Amino acid sequence: MSKANVTILLLLVVIAAIPLAGCSGTPALAGGGTQVAPPAVAPSGGEALVRTITITGVGTASARPDLALIQLGAESIDNDAGRAISDNTERMSAVMDSIMSMGPEEEDVQTVSYSLWIEQVTDREGQPTGETRYHAVNQVRVRLRDLSKTGELVQRALEAGANNVGGVSFTVSDPAALQRAARDAAIADARSKAEQLASGLGSELGSLRQVSEYGGIAVPALPEAYGGGIGGGGGAPMSGGKFSVTVEIQVLYDIAD
Repeated sequence: MSKANVTILLLLVVIAAIPLAGCSGTPALAGGGTQVAPPAVAPSGGEALVRTITITGVGTASARPDLALIQLGAESIDNDAGRAISDNTERMSAVMDSIMSMGPEEEDVQTVSYSLWIEQVTDREGQPTGETRYHAVNQVRVRLRDLSKTGELVQRALEAGANNVGGVSFTVSDPAALQRAARDAAIADARSKAEQLASGLGSELGSLRQVSEYGGIAVPALPEAYGGGIGGGGGAPMSGGKFSVTVEIQVLYDIAD
């Protein structure tokens, strides 16, 4: 065989050894070598989706208040700090006597604020006049268990020298009992709604998966008056109303087959 024929034969062998691009599973890289493609992932067969019902239940429990919380006191103003304190002490002594005459226990009367602060007096243009005023303030909180005396206690305190009523509110001495009752009502409400939904959709309610609680919120209800009118011998008119607690829960149930 001639040298030319041998050269042509070798060239044909080299060309035949090179795979065509796209015909093999290992495409050629520009820099030489091959990149192995990852194997295809077979479908897992698919797990059945879990069917659930999410529902919100609301429950409310109410009771008549059995406790009145009254905050009041006296403020005395004077250009002299000593006189302001002296006047305030005299006022609050009379106020405390009037409060205790209504029969609360000593532990139910508590000082919540006592302060002396300085006011730099200004004119209408906001410029300081050089005058200084001292404010002596004494505030007490009273827990009154006989709600029928609420208006009279406030009236007597004002007549004795109180000139500041911070607020009057009504509550219950055991709110935890109302929270439990409201929670039971919320649970029953959520269960009833979930069963109705499942039944209406042709299924049955399954196991409980998750529950979350929100609330424990006091809600005012219809008022119920305590005390009489000012000047009528019964003191300032007060309304105790009803004390309510609302609990909201969110539950997640399975739907049974």
